[in-house]
Amino acid sequence: MGFLTPWFLAGVIGVGLPVWLHLLKRHKTDPRPFPSLMFFERREQSSVVHRRLDYILLFILRAAMLVLLALLFAAPYINRSRPKATGQRLVVVAVDHSFSMRATQGGESRLDKAKREAQDILSKVPATNAAQVLALGGQVEAMTQQTNDPEALRAAVVSIQPTDGRASYSELARFARTLAESSKMPLEVHLVSDLQKSAMAAFNDVRMAGDTTLIVHPVGGEIPNWTVENVVAPTHVYDPKRVRITATIAGFAAPAAKRNVSLVLNGKPVQMKQVDVPANGRAQVEFLELPVSYGFNKCEVRIDSADALPGDDSFAFSVERLDPKKILFIDNGRGAKAELYLHTALVDASADAAFQIETQRPENVANASLNGYALAILNDPTTLPPGLEANLQTFVNGGKGLLVVLGTSSAALPKVPVEDDVIDTTRYAGREREIFLTISSFEGGHPVLKGVGRMDGVRFYQVTHVTPVKGHALATLNDETPLLLERQIGEGKVLVFASPLDNSVNDFPVHGAYFVPFVQQVATYLGGSGAEQPVNLVVDQYVELRTGESKNTAAEVLDPDGKRLLSAQEATTAKTYPVSREGFYEVTTATGKRSQVAVHADRRESDLAVIPKETLDLWQGTGSGGAGGEGTGAAAGGDSKIPWSLSPFLLLLLLGVALAESVVANGYLRPPAERPVIRKEAA
Repeated sequence: MGFLTPWFLAGVIGVGLPVWLHLLKRHKTDPRPFPSLMFFERREQSSVVHRRLDYILLFILRAAMLVLLALLFAAPYINRSRPKATGQRLVVVAVDHSFSMRATQGGESRLDKAKREAQDILSKVPATNAAQVLALGGQVEAMTQQTNDPEALRAAVVSIQPTDGRASYSELARFARTLAESSKMPLEVHLVSDLQKSAMAAFNDVRMAGDTTLIVHPVGGEIPNWTVENVVAPTHVYDPKRVRITATIAGFAAPAAKRNVSLVLNGKPVQMKQVDVPANGRAQVEFLELPVSYGFNKCEVRIDSADALPGDDSFAFSVERLDPKKILFIDNGRGAKAELYLHTALVDASADAAFQIETQRPENVANASLNGYALAILNDPTTLPPGLEANLQTFVNGGKGLLVVLGTSSAALPKVPVEDDVIDTTRYAGREREIFLTISSFEGGHPVLKGVGRMDGVRFYQVTHVTPVKGHALATLNDETPLLLERQIGEGKVLVFASPLDNSVNDFPVHGAYFVPFVQQVATYLGGSGAEQPVNLVVDQYVELRTGESKNTAAEVLDPDGKRLLSAQEATTAKTYPVSREGFYEVTTATGKRSQVAVHADRRESDLAVIPKETLDLWQGTGSGGAGGEGTGAAAGGDSKIPWSLSPFLLLLLLGVALAESVVANGYLRPPAERPVIRKEAA
């Protein structure tokens, strides 16, 4: 017998508790009234009789409870024999068909070599032994059931096709552990693979179960490989001449070399550059223009193929050409500098020119249609013309965004337009005395403020004080005046900035490192259309098809060949769908939103470095005959020893002892009946 957690046996010292209860705490005397003790001689009462255990049966039950509890936590077990059919074992042949197995050497791919090796292994399996063929990629695919039919096994090996997924040895180990438990037979697992180091996981995840023999059959080896490792590109393009695309070219176990890098748009090369890739290193190349057409565009960065794995010599990405989003700037004519600062931050300083600003007077907007605008900015409002607030209210309720900038004239208003919080007064600090307000607290995780920084050094000399009742303060000054407030109205949002966006009463626009990202993130937050589908994914990642609000509407996924991938039921119920191969997918979500998703193989597959021999030996040792094995002779026949937990029996015994203790304690410790008190009449 053994214990899985023997240190819990220290809990046996808890037996001292019933000893203390039954021995040291036994002697108790009830005080009795007596007229006088002055004529009695003082003496010590013998305590020997009080040191004897009382309620022996109750003491034994309580001590047994504590011992059983300590044993239960120590998790005892015994080794039991598990009968095995003599000479019988289950042979598992796992063929790696991940992306790296596409590499060719001597005119033959690694997968073709692996399939030939698998056929050779199956030919040596005795007819009395069952076998099973697996295809190993990001997941384990069982190509056959456990069978003795050699024809079915050979046909399964032939049917294995290359994939674009990443190999995972932890998935193979998990499958083998489950199979060993269910089959009750020793396993002989043959792994035919290029043994990529990048496919290994944490050692506990790849361990094999006892009675499992792992035999590896390496195909290929570490060879030089160059790849387009990554591409950083915008998902939306508004001005083709203001696009920056950065590609990283990596060489794995490769010497220094020059590589020609091409930017391909919809199948046609549009730019080409040459880059020097250092030995076993990386180099970057930039393209500063992308002449995309409106709509979705299929783009790639390619290098000239000069290695055994040409599949990773290109990196696909998807780009959508859109018109810039229109911002309505509502100003009464006094905000010329505010408009200038906004234009500089949103248009001149923006890398993609996603916005364009259109200025209108309040009276021209009061009854005009606002459907063409992504967001509106109401700058320094004073007296609003009739209909303007109602029009903006409708605009926000429909899902759009509004920024209200409270300037020097806004203190005359009783409340913030549309947002509806009360304007109290104007807080002013005199410049001549160098008194100013600074930001003391803000929600750095909010999308508007994330990455902007603490805005140290920004000085505010005048702000409009608003009491946040309906809105929520996102940033506060050091005198507790809210600087930035937010309120959700209908489907849209309203932000309130309590100081002008020019430098009339603050120096915020002068601090470009804070002002530019703040304005850009406000515009993106208010003018965006919510979270968007990622359009550049890795094989085996998922595209999102629906949220909880769109359960019965149909979604659609088309693969790179234009084939529909969803069944009728999946189209109306599936929330996500895995993309399993490289190329461009067309996705229509349940809300009707269309997107083009570019999928590429995991670039960890491009590193063909193999598992070190010492690591491989340790991994093989976790099965039979190794540190993790139990009974090395099982593969040759006979019984194997498996741990069998005694905890369920201890738990039942503990429950019985606890019930017995409760019954005995109820009988022993019931308070005695009240004795009648006889009072004698005084003579």
